[in-house]
Order: sequence, then C-alpha cells, then structure tokens
Amino acid sequence: MKSFLLSLLPWTRREWSDFFADLAPLSGLLLFSADPRNIMLPLYPELYFVFGYGLVRLTATAIYTAYQQSKEMGLADLNAPENPIGKIFYLLFITFFGAILLTAIICIILIIIGFNFFFYLMIELFLSVANTGGMEANFTFLKLYDSLSAKEQYFIWAMFLFTMYRYLPKLIHFFQYAEYKNQNNSLAWLALGTPAIIKNNRFKLMVKAYQNMTGGDSKKNDLSDSAGAVYFLFLVFYFGAIVLMIKFPIAGPILTLLIKAFAEMYFFRLYKEAPAI
Repeated sequence: MKSFLLSLLPWTRREWSDFFADLAPLSGLLLFSADPRNIMLPLYPELYFVFGYGLVRLTATAIYTAYQQSKEMGLADLNAPENPIGKIFYLLFITFFGAILLTAIICIILIIIGFNFFFYLMIELFLSVANTGGMEANFTFLKLYDSLSAKEQYFIWAMFLFTMYRYLPKLIHFFQYAEYKNQNNSLAWLALGTPAIIKNNRFKLMVKAYQNMTGGDSKKNDLSDSAGAVYFLFLVFYFGAIVLMIKFPIAGPILTLLIKAFAEMYFFRLYKEAPAI
C-alpha cells in the first residue's frame, strides 16, 4: 500500500516543478475571492495553445509523410522529356498529380483535426460550465476577460507563461529531433496529436505497484489491455468534475485543478523512460 501511494506522488524535481506549475492558478483565489470559479479562466488560453500544439505536430507529420510517399512513388526520379510537347504533358502530369497529392494531404489533416476538435469541444464545454456554474449559461471568454480588472488580466497572462513553460520545450523538442520523421508512431496516437507511448515507461511502475498491492499478475501490465477501463475512468472524472463545478463553486475548482495536475503528470509518465531497477 505504501509503495503504491508513493508512486502516485511526483518522483523527480521536474515532476514537482510541473506539478506546482499546474496548480499555479490556485493563487488566483486571492484575486477572485468573490467568484472562485474565475481561477479556471487561465485554462482557456492553455486550451488553445495545447490544441494548436497538437495541430502543428499533426501537420508537420502529415506533410513529411506525404513527401516520403511521393519519393517512394518515383516522382523524384522523373526527368522532363526534351520534346516541347512532351514537356507540356510532363508539366500537366506533375500539376495534376500534385493537386491530387495536395488534396489527399488536406483530407488527411482534416480527418486528424476532427479527432482533436472532438476533444477540444469537450474541454470547451467543461470550461464553460466551470466558469458559469450551469449548463444553460452562454459563456464568452473575451467578454468576461474585458470585464476583469488590470490585475486580474495580468494574472491570466502570468498563468499562460506557466503553460508555455510546460509545453513550449516539447514543441521545440519535436522539431529539434525531427520526431515527425518517425514512421513507427501509432496512427491512433498521431490522430490525438501525440507520439506513440514508449514501451518501458514510468507509468508502468505505478501499475506494477498497484498489482503488487492487490496481488495481480505483474506480467499483464500492457496498457492496451486496460484501454476500456481507462476510457471509462476518463468519463467518470470528466462528468464528475462538471458536477463538482456546478454543486460546489468554491471546492469544485480547487479539486478539479488538483485532479488535472495529477492526470497530466501521469499522462506525461507514458513518455518517460522508466529507470532501471
């Protein structure tokens, strides 16, 4: 039990810093004492940044994949004929084929964006409820932002800097190490704007600790076997957080930010190599 509970907490200095960065909006309770729900406002700029971050990854991956496919089809080896008429037909062929390839790229990107947009809408719904306390309220972020004082607006921008601290290094890493060239990524994960989960990740250490506590089979710790349970738990937390926001205007935002901080930490452990034991 002790090892499992300890596995739920941050392990490294980076995890602790990221964890406190995710909890930084709680400092807004000093500014929004009259309406505690407003501490959720900084999550709106974060939502758009993370959404854009996923789309940049997807677009770069799709363009590079299409470029590689065109090379494999032999387009790079085609030579324009010397005959003027042949050059005209060659130009028409390249233009026609390029239009087809461009259309295919656009279709692929739109399909992939559809997956992202679905999750974006779910988070948009969640944040609307979080800031209004009701499903029927009409929420406009910019309108509420303009009604805030200068200090409260500065607070939102300060919290956005914490978002940049969390995600901007990941975007730089993506292009620095050309992750879009990795053709072994799972298409399902690419559709969500994330790379494939590494095999020996830190999240498995939590699973092993839980299995040791319950006496389960430590060999059966593949996340794909628990995909249904993970999705069900996501729905429970999602709608549970919405209920918290509506029923408890003070405790709801605090508990929700705590849940978000832990959920993000566990999610990023899927992409961290587990230390050798």
